[in-house]
Amino acid sequence: SFLSVYRNVKKQAALSTIIDNTIEQERAENMRRVKILLLGGADAGKSTILKQMRILHMDGFNEAEMRSFNKHLRYNVFEIFHAIALGVQEHVAVSEENEKKWINRFAEGLSWFRGIDDEKETGVLLAFLQLKSVKYFMKQNPNYSSLPDNSEYYIPMLADLLVKNYMPTPENILNLRIPTTAVNEINFHFATSSIRLIDVGGQRTYRKKWIHCFDGVAAVLFVASMAAYDQALEDVDASIQPVFYDDALASTSTPKVRRKG
Repeated sequence: SFLSVYRNVKKQAALSTIIDNTIEQERAENMRRVKILLLGGADAGKSTILKQMRILHMDGFNEAEMRSFNKHLRYNVFEIFHAIALGVQEHVAVSEENEKKWINRFAEGLSWFRGIDDEKETGVLLAFLQLKSVKYFMKQNPNYSSLPDNSEYYIPMLADLLVKNYMPTPENILNLRIPTTAVNEINFHFATSSIRLIDVGGQRTYRKKWIHCFDGVAAVLFVASMAAYDQALEDVDASIQPVFYDDALASTSTPKVRRKG
């Protein structure tokens, strides 16, 4: 009947209006959605920017996440001490046998640290800084290029950082050096836009994993370290990385990358 046809047409018109409104709403949301890709070499600071945005525009890190950074914090300290030991070997003539033994241990790597409890480990690290050769090296080479950039930040507060069950601060976390082994992203709102910020691995071996991230990108933010203008690209594994870094990765949700060899 005419009435049934009229009702059917009215129903179809209402459905069409709903579909049109949904499409318009999605179009408006897509216009507000901005996908930004962070690119740059290893240790350029991409992950630091991601962490800064999370702290500034999101809720930062919860307590469990903050504590999970402790492993990374200790690993960064080990990296610093390893670099110091190599610097002492290169620039300082160490005469005392006991000092030479400790310098050689730290220079060779950190596998000998396995099995040492945190309290003894802390004592060894603090004692290392008191070695005459280490003090002399640090005084004579305050800007030694092979020292990690965060050494100036961490060394003065070492005694606090190594306290058992230490809770890292947001500033501690911002200064951490953690190689990106996967594609990480955060989503947050800024003004009227919805930002999707993507951080990819800077190491060459990871670049094939993020090429697909270019799809739909509105902007690419290239990041470079101003402090590393005269340094070689750090794209190779250091001798101390395999020992502690797997444990550090296991304490976070970041997927592991299987190493060959």
